Amino acid sequence: MVFQCEICGVKHDEIPNCFGIEAPWRAFVPESEKQSRVFLTDDLCVIDETSFFVRGHIEIPILGRPSSLAFSVWSSLSEESFLHLESRWDDSDRGQDAPYFGWLCSPIWVYPDTLHLKLNVQSRPPGFTPVFKVLNEGHVLTTDQRNGISEERWHQLALQLSI
Repeated sequence: MVFQCEICGVKHDEIPNCFGIEAPWRAFVPESEKQSRVFLTDDLCVIDETSFFVRGHIEIPILGRPSSLAFSVWSSLSEESFLHLESRWDDSDRGQDAPYFGWLCSPIWVYPDTLHLKLNVQSRPPGFTPVFKVLNEGHVLTTDQRNGISEERWHQLALQLSI
C-alpha cells in the first residue's frame, strides 16, 4: 500500500507504524537552561536531578499484521525506580526485571487525555526499548492496546499523526 504524506507530498511504500514524541524536558525547562539542568540521552532524561524519565514504546497491535503501531513516548519514574533501571541498563537479563510504575508524560494527540496515564514500564534486553502498558481501564488507549486496532484505524491514525 502506498502512503502519501499530506505535508511533504512524497509517496511512501509503507504507512509509518512508529511515531516519536520529543523528550519531556521542554515542558519544564527553557531552552536557554537545558545544558545546565537537563541530562538527556536517547532513552533517559533527568531534570534538575529531581525528575526522572525513560523513553519506551506503547505498542498497539494491528489486527492481521505482524507489526504493531508504536508510540515512542516518555514515562516518569520515581528516583528509586530510575536508578535501578539505569543500573541494569546494560545487563543482558534486564528484561526479566519486574515492571516499574510510571506516569505517561507525552501527549498522544490522536487519543484523548493521555498525559499522566498510569503505566507499567517493562524493561527488555539491551538494544530493545522498554515497553509501556497503559493501566487506565476504560481509556481508549488501554482498550486499543489490549484488543488491537483494524488496519483502517491504523491508516486513519497514521494520517492524522503525519499531518
